Amino acid sequence: ERYPGLMARRKEIIAEYDRVCDKLGVMHLEHYGANHSGSGHLYISRIPGINEETRNAIITEMAERGVATNVHYKPLPMMTAYRNLGFDIADYPNAYNQYQNEVTLPLNTCLTDEQVDYVIENFVEIINNG
Repeated sequence: ERYPGLMARRKEIIAEYDRVCDKLGVMHLEHYGANHSGSGHLYISRIPGINEETRNAIITEMAERGVATNVHYKPLPMMTAYRNLGFDIADYPNAYNQYQNEVTLPLNTCLTDEQVDYVIENFVEIINNG
């Protein structure tokens, strides 16, 4: 019963994030199109031209401002179990390139419009001042 309402709210938040990321030149997944539609459960953005250290600084700064961001997904060769099996991330440069500049923005359907605006304002400020 709740699903249509939850999906509608996710679409609203995603549309706002898309609008801002497009202005910033920040890449993001295309959740909806003429021939496809996703569940919109994550908002994964990729900030061109930054490295892992800068990405981590952005995540830290967002956290200091009360916004929980994250990284999805860490490449398997970087995980302890796989490293212990002999996998080396250097052998997977594309996986690392996808990881090093990725920031996942909050996409909870309980976010108010004001909270979404707050996420956006801080993300834009941090990206522009970085």
